[in-house]
Amino acid sequence: MAYFQLFTILAILAIFSPSISAKNYVVGDEQGWTVEIDYEAWAKGKQFYVGDNLIFKYLPGVHNVVEVKEKEFKECAAPSSTKPLTTGEDLIKLATPGKKWFICSVGKHCELGNQKVAVTVLSSPSSSPSSIPSSSSPNAAPSPSTSSPTSPGPDASSQSERSPTISSPSGPSPSTSSPSTSAATVGKIYGWLVVVGGIVGFHMI
Repeated sequence: MAYFQLFTILAILAIFSPSISAKNYVVGDEQGWTVEIDYEAWAKGKQFYVGDNLIFKYLPGVHNVVEVKEKEFKECAAPSSTKPLTTGEDLIKLATPGKKWFICSVGKHCELGNQKVAVTVLSSPSSSPSSIPSSSSPNAAPSPSTSSPTSPGPDASSQSERSPTISSPSGPSPSTSSPSTSAATVGKIYGWLVVVGGIVGFHMI
């Protein structure tokens, strides 16, 4: 029974491995969320994916976090309809791909202190299709053209008999199949194989 439970746990881990691999990013790293930090430089070079988390660490009551639109981000204007986060350790899950903007709406921390950050969220690597090289079929290539020689010959009939006729292949082009399995599919297949192996091993005990 213990072996079956172990294999079941391994199968669940294999199936849900993409969500387990989500990363947590502390905004500003050890400096945290405060004024006079170049958050554009902090975000540069980092790859944020759907499922990752942004963590804003700061002193409660001193700063806050507000998610805004691009125009509001440039103007450092937080909308009155959006309630700011104020816990001092705010976790924001990046649930959708695209550009995300965040500012501090306390005083003039955004305007004068540059307390704002923008990140670009990419689709999860496990769900993005693998790049497939394009292949050209033989029918797509132009057929070679033949031109009759212009030099004078004995007569037209003998010249046509000596000229070979070249015909382009008209048979069906071979179909090419490209692999499109993603990491998530492989994980699921592996998970089911582990489950089946566990069940077989359990009955063999």
